[in-house]
Amino acid sequence: MADDQVEVHVVSHTHWDREWYLTREQFRLRLVDLVDHVLDRLDSDPRFTAFHLDGQTIVLEDYLEVRPEHEERLRGHVAAGRLLVGPWYVMPDQFLVSGEALVRNLALGHRIAERFGKAMPVGYIPDPFGHVAQMPQILRQLGLDNAVLWRGVGGSKAESLWEGLDGSRVLLLHLPREGYANAMRLPSLPPDEMRSRARELLAREGARSSVGQVLFMAGVDHVEPHPGLTDLVDCLAAEPGARARLSTLPAYVEGVRWALGARGGPDLLETVRGELRGGQDHAFLLPGVLSARSHLKLANARAQTALEVWAEPLSVFAWMLGEPYPSGLLAYGWKTLLQNHPHDSICGCSVDAVHAENLTRFARATEVAEGVAERALAALARRVEPPPEGALRVVLVNTDAAPYRGVVTGTVDLPFASADPGRTVAPERLDRPARLVPRDARLTAVTDADGRRVAFQVLAEEDVLVHLTSRFEPPWPVRARRLQLAIWVPAVPACGYAACDLRLAVGEAAAAPPAPAPVASGEDWMDNGLVRVAAGPDGTLEVRDLRRAAVYSRCGELEDAGDVGDEYTFSPPVSDRLVTSAEARLPVVRRIEPGPLRATLRIDLELPVPSAATDDRCGRRDDTVMLPVSIRVSLEAGSPRVEWTMTVDNAARDHRLRVLFPTAAATVTSARAATAFGVVDRPARPSPPPPGALEDPVGTAPLQGFVDAGDGQAGVFVLAEGLAEYEVVAEPGPARVAITLLRCVGALSRDGLRTRRGHAGPALPTPGAQCPGRHIFRFAMVPRGAPPEAGQLYAWSRAFLVPPRMVAAPDAAGTTQAPRSFLRIEPEQAGVALSAVKKTDDRDSLVVRIFNPQDTEARVRIHAGTGLAQAFALDLLERRETELLLGGGAAEAVLGPARIATFELVPTRSL
Repeated sequence: MADDQVEVHVVSHTHWDREWYLTREQFRLRLVDLVDHVLDRLDSDPRFTAFHLDGQTIVLEDYLEVRPEHEERLRGHVAAGRLLVGPWYVMPDQFLVSGEALVRNLALGHRIAERFGKAMPVGYIPDPFGHVAQMPQILRQLGLDNAVLWRGVGGSKAESLWEGLDGSRVLLLHLPREGYANAMRLPSLPPDEMRSRARELLAREGARSSVGQVLFMAGVDHVEPHPGLTDLVDCLAAEPGARARLSTLPAYVEGVRWALGARGGPDLLETVRGELRGGQDHAFLLPGVLSARSHLKLANARAQTALEVWAEPLSVFAWMLGEPYPSGLLAYGWKTLLQNHPHDSICGCSVDAVHAENLTRFARATEVAEGVAERALAALARRVEPPPEGALRVVLVNTDAAPYRGVVTGTVDLPFASADPGRTVAPERLDRPARLVPRDARLTAVTDADGRRVAFQVLAEEDVLVHLTSRFEPPWPVRARRLQLAIWVPAVPACGYAACDLRLAVGEAAAAPPAPAPVASGEDWMDNGLVRVAAGPDGTLEVRDLRRAAVYSRCGELEDAGDVGDEYTFSPPVSDRLVTSAEARLPVVRRIEPGPLRATLRIDLELPVPSAATDDRCGRRDDTVMLPVSIRVSLEAGSPRVEWTMTVDNAARDHRLRVLFPTAAATVTSARAATAFGVVDRPARPSPPPPGALEDPVGTAPLQGFVDAGDGQAGVFVLAEGLAEYEVVAEPGPARVAITLLRCVGALSRDGLRTRRGHAGPALPTPGAQCPGRHIFRFAMVPRGAPPEAGQLYAWSRAFLVPPRMVAAPDAAGTTQAPRSFLRIEPEQAGVALSAVKKTDDRDSLVVRIFNPQDTEARVRIHAGTGLAQAFALDLLERRETELLLGGGAAEAVLGPARIATFELVPTRSL
């Protein structure tokens, strides 16, 4: 092709939102029609050479559920490269799901596409609301060297390079301002108008390209290929200096690469770095989705944790002890969860019926994961050594890569009588044998596996009815005394367990030995020697960091503001009225747990909030409704972390509720927040809007578990379970970190918002997005001095979000000693974080995925409790790349800054 000639790639495609303004089943009706017609046209029209199914493979499953007779036709066209699918299973939002979920999504999509023929070798990500900083590395580790996307980046050129946190680079091909629909209407126009509009678009896109490769995206949401598509190709081919064809995205990528090579290579392109959350002059970012329907985000976090942190690692531990690995159940749990990760689903920007189904899927995925985890825990508990006579053994299980030291809490049931008079079930016929204890037996002491007494605290005690299950009989109802316990544990090994014995006897409990830094408390204060917490008259807290004599005032303050926006966008009314904890009614503070291992204050109050926006949506109504708020604030022995569990009963509409934490810093210019496989450092203030911006930049930003803000001498580390939006606010007063709890709106999309120009979807009512009812939130703060390393932030986060689990072992009768570690990563100071421990999909070995969130190199040694025969570095599809050196029975590896690494460990034996 001559240097002055433009090659036009006309790409026929559909963008398939599986659920959005219609439900999945309503859209499926259109999908079936679309694929039927595409298959017929591929079969009958030799000029209709290719069609793209939006980079997803779930559409194949949805179609074949009702058209199984067409599977061979689909396979034939996918294998021939005429029907392009993958690499995704679903098109996800990247900031609201874990890094591990992104990997599983791509891996599942790739496997499905390969079963049908082949996966499209393009990192096609057209519509998500921004892109995480590690996506270039993720794509590279999947064998993809390019990304085609729309939102999150500005600039006038179609081609650039995108560099991730670790330095990985991909060719970035930036869709035009019209996104994936710039040529959508051209085939339907009369010939003269088609020619005129095509020339205009050709000139504009030709100017955007540095290499003479132009992309015409002939499609949009839920549309079929137009009959006039080949007329458009002929029209473009007739233009002087242009060569046009009905093309594909892989051909477009290759065309750009060839043209770059002819012009001196990719170095002539601009490089964009890190996450892509700007470009509002080019496309809507729609950042309000971070906080729309926050209950969806909480449910997603629970499901991800159940699968990633508990079900998979615990199943690996049990497999290493000889139990079968539940591959099918875990695959089903993951697939069910991933079906909630499309950007219109997890973002909460669809109609109410869609999100009702999302909650059902989250529940299914979580139930499967928890069931698998409980089975694995039971298997581990059976195999530990039995306790001394008269004691009940409990097993404390840690699935993190770092050992755990501190307070472990859990629940233990002590059955004492059958609730079905005259009925007993032989222990061997129960799924888990149970031993009845005397009704008046009490917990008198807790000892470790070597018989040494350890500190404990009974947090609560009640009589309950439990049902012991059996494969051979109906459940056996048994009366039991339920103990909520806190135990001080000097060490629970990394990826392993420790054991303690509960000593039960009739009589008074003996005095427990003291724990390090025990908690003292009064009716409105707690103190463990590291921090002192005092409740104020309005329900906020004063936290004193006793290590540095620093004071954090008004911690946990509530702030309620108006929101007349929609599911995509926070938009405060012109005349807003803020309500804060200072206006709380009837606050009552009382101590409900005294210590010494955990002290807890309960604070009950009512927040008077305007009932809704005014009819003209310019302000908030004068009448108010009361938001009952119940807060449990806890402090544990030996920890500077202050924890909140907050219950809010929401009856107001059109508002945003946040909780705030002071930084105690003189100035705050940036904040560090967790993202997929790493930590990003963001400015504390948004940049001014670019000329011609479609929406205003906002100060809110995403987090995945934590955010740290402050300066070089002081700051605050805030942890949040499942909440996804924070902001550093500096007015009024010193800088504080705000975490969004609820953002309540009544429409999918609205026109005329102050912060966004134009609509982002159909204007449909969504009363469910007002988030009525009861919501429970967990968050915490750690006062800090100098900024901790990123690895330390992850360690603190895991200790709060996923501490060890406690499981009773009434049937302990094995030979496995405690404590025991199944997997160990050394040294602890390396600062790496664990992402996955699972069995390989098709080999008898295990996969360990870790990442280095720090800006320095990490050298690690990975030990397996079974011993290692071999170890390999893998890509994200679990394909072997290089064999690792083994030294002293451990695999040795080096992780560069911000590097994701996946290893296969081949055990020598079972334990």
